[in-house]
Amino acid sequence: MEHTNEITGLLKEVELFQKTPEAVLRNLASHLAHHSYQPDQLIIRKGDDGNSLFVIASGSIKVHDGEQVVAMMQKGNFFGEISLLDAAPRSMSVSAVEKAELYSISREDFYKVFKDHPEVTQRIVSTLTRRLRNQNESIIQQLRMREEELSALVDERTAELKQKNTELEETLDHLKSTQAQLVQQEKLASLGQLTSGIAHELQNPLNFVTNFSSLTVELVDEIMSSQEAEEKQEIADTIKQNLEKINHHSKRAGGIVKGMLEHTRSGKGEKALTAINPLCDRIADLALQTIKANAPGFECNLVKSLDKNLPEIQVIPQELSRVLLNVLGNAFYAVKEKPDARVELITGLAEGAQGKQKLEIKICDNGTGIAEGIKPKIFDPFFTTKPTGFGSTGLGLSISFDIVKAHGGEMRFESKEGAGSTFVISLPV
Repeated sequence: MEHTNEITGLLKEVELFQKTPEAVLRNLASHLAHHSYQPDQLIIRKGDDGNSLFVIASGSIKVHDGEQVVAMMQKGNFFGEISLLDAAPRSMSVSAVEKAELYSISREDFYKVFKDHPEVTQRIVSTLTRRLRNQNESIIQQLRMREEELSALVDERTAELKQKNTELEETLDHLKSTQAQLVQQEKLASLGQLTSGIAHELQNPLNFVTNFSSLTVELVDEIMSSQEAEEKQEIADTIKQNLEKINHHSKRAGGIVKGMLEHTRSGKGEKALTAINPLCDRIADLALQTIKANAPGFECNLVKSLDKNLPEIQVIPQELSRVLLNVLGNAFYAVKEKPDARVELITGLAEGAQGKQKLEIKICDNGTGIAEGIKPKIFDPFFTTKPTGFGSTGLGLSISFDIVKAHGGEMRFESKEGAGSTFVISLPV
């Protein structure tokens, strides 16, 4: 009991778990594993699979990339938090500076503890988002400093080359141009790894909640001062509509957090015999209505070619719906600037490996297509081609790929830049 109280007290000092209820912290403490490290002992190796979050109980550690030290941390700090969002290899190494006592929790146990506490989970995601944003700003500053150092170095080298031989000026100009491109590529690569659309995705519904709640307060004042029954009824109706919108966008914000966490959380639903055509038909209409609501004036020819002879198959309907909604949403987004926008949804049977049948769902569009250079990254977590502010976290296709794989199926695509794309979801019959 005393040991549990000690660990619980430590967790209260950790920024990530501030305001977390005592009972939840005690449950979390029971899942922690203890580790002891000697000075200079390696804790995490860059490139290893990430599956745990670490909390420092005593001593100090350093985060480093080879010999370059990125950060120093002491008691009450934590590291390895990206493992809670994805299963990508560790981006940095971590070693003990002096004797260090650490506690760790696996991704699976972490979500087991917090699955019934969405309000706590949302605070934790907000804390992680803020930490990522701070890291992002730090890296931007480092890149600016490096750019200044490189610029100074180029200026010095330019002066030396001009003194030695004027014939090298053309080569020098080419070198400066190449150097500038490399600096820009490095900056974009670093920002792309650390920046997600989490903050932007959450900000949209939160803005709606703030705006409609403010309007509702004003309407309450109006209805209290009004003497006309008809006017009061009109204001009351408007207040009701605002409250419905506040409720809708609050649930949307919660759904965003849930969707991000589900990338590393096993599905809760159970497989059931499901008729695929009605599911596809319903989700296609929903996806079209969604983009029309977000892009007034958008028109698209939605064609459904659904095989009437499809058998029912074992799937988790909620998860397959999420996959379809994501891929269809991407297809509509890809054609939103096309005057002859067309998206086709096709279902049918095909022959799979060893002669076994498989059910295929194809989603075709005549949109912008996918450039060759980014095709290998399409299913990577946090990769997105949508502009900042559009509301994309870059997790949609990654989650969809994992869901289809978990169903024993496969997800692939064909695309030609400027001519459109076809995504194929194959599921075992």
